[in-house]
Amino acid sequence: MNNKGLQNINKMYEGLTYFDQYGASLILFIIITIALFILVSYCYAMIHIQPIIDDWPNQKCKPYVIPFAGFITKPDGVSALDYTAENFTNCTQSILSSITGYAVEPINFLINYLSNILNDVKDAINNIRSMFDKIREFFETMAKEVMGRILNMMIPLQQIIISLKDFMSKIQGVMTTSLFTLLGSYYTLKSFLGAIAQLVVEILVALAVMIVIFWLIPFTWGAAIANTAIFIAISIPLAIILVFMKDVLKINTGLSVPSVPPSMKCFDKNTLITMHDGSQQKISDIQLGDELIENNEVTAIIKVETKGSQMYNLNGIIVSDSHIVKKGRKWIKVSEHPIAKKIDFYNEPYLYCLNTSSKTILINQYLFTDWDELLDDDILYIKHNILLLTKGLNVHKKNNIHKYLDGGFFGNTQINMQNGSSKEIKDIEIGDILEHGEKVYGIVIIDGKNLSEQYKYNLGNKYFEGSPNLTICDKNIDIITTLYFDNEKNNYYKEVNKDKQELLYHLLTDKNSFYVNNIKFYDYNASIDLFLEKNKGKLLSMKYV
Repeated sequence: MNNKGLQNINKMYEGLTYFDQYGASLILFIIITIALFILVSYCYAMIHIQPIIDDWPNQKCKPYVIPFAGFITKPDGVSALDYTAENFTNCTQSILSSITGYAVEPINFLINYLSNILNDVKDAINNIRSMFDKIREFFETMAKEVMGRILNMMIPLQQIIISLKDFMSKIQGVMTTSLFTLLGSYYTLKSFLGAIAQLVVEILVALAVMIVIFWLIPFTWGAAIANTAIFIAISIPLAIILVFMKDVLKINTGLSVPSVPPSMKCFDKNTLITMHDGSQQKISDIQLGDELIENNEVTAIIKVETKGSQMYNLNGIIVSDSHIVKKGRKWIKVSEHPIAKKIDFYNEPYLYCLNTSSKTILINQYLFTDWDELLDDDILYIKHNILLLTKGLNVHKKNNIHKYLDGGFFGNTQINMQNGSSKEIKDIEIGDILEHGEKVYGIVIIDGKNLSEQYKYNLGNKYFEGSPNLTICDKNIDIITTLYFDNEKNNYYKEVNKDKQELLYHLLTDKNSFYVNNIKFYDYNASIDLFLEKNKGKLLSMKYV
């Protein structure tokens, strides 16, 4: 064999591993060793079979016994191989459980340690809970003790207060009875004195007729002179007494003087007013909500009869004498304006006026007050009191006076007429005579949409619906305006009417008042006047007319 062939053989063996070279020998060695071990173990086990059987529980898991367990001993009905496999499985599990126990012993120790810590924490929490329970029980016991002592004090005090209240109620009942008794006596005395006064007046009227007759007959002039002296001597002190009885004692003598409607503050129906868009409209055609020049919104329309008004022509503007117009920095009556000319004959039956958000009406560069005739100081004063009334409302908002102080009734409010019929207030006409002889000389239509609220009022068994400011002049009702309608204080009730009426209505009468559902109300003029008087700190001296 040449060297090249030898080198090739060496290269082949250089790439082989130990196992490639000696693997077969190693395996054969292992097999022979195992076989030899088994043979030796079998021989040893067979030689010592009886001692092994006698100590089987301790011997069965020894390495030289496990492979031959079924041949050494086995239960009846089980083959040697099955018992050997069963014994091998039991021994394996026993050995593994012992080994596993040692392996997981640190984990068991850690778990037990954490468990002990958690048990300690639990005990601490339970101790804290127990402490809080004791604190709670302490405070509960203390509170019960305090409340018990307070109740022991309050119950007798409550009994004293109830007894005092009962005593005061009895005093009130006695005083009320006494008051009504005195009031009844007072009214009886008034009626009696009024009847006497009326009788004396009737006697004086008869005496006056006799005196006139005596003066007409020449030969009875002596009697006429004597009776005239007697008449004068009686009538002068009687007149003083009658005035005192009427104005101070409020005794109705049965005498009355025909009433005259107040001087109107209105314009001719054809007066042209400039609107916000620059157009001009007759005052009689203007509607609620229309905007005059300078965003001046119309809040109420007033129509009155002309009777009792002296009309003037102020540079083409036909207006009543008492209406207020601005000249320079002063407000004056139209009749006092230097260029105003008196109109001797004016035959239009009705005059017209407006209430506006700015409380003024601008006509041909002349600035007039609206119907309420509020001057600058009055407007500021009223707005200031609206601020107090509404607890923080912006006083400069232009529509506040109308929003909170305008007065008006729902259109379906029933008004009794003198002839026994009734009308809804929206159907009342100028010249109508109402239940108690009041003559309507003006009707007022108010914008209801911009009012703060509209209410349903309940005075026991008397109801009415309308604006926030309705002025009452009824002697049996202890409020003068619904602005101060306090449910708790007055025992009257009001609720907001969610169905707002677009139009509300009011009246102007020759007696400055009229009745709604047997409640006597001031007419429209009092809505602002009473608020101004009340908030200036004056005594509301306006009489129950």
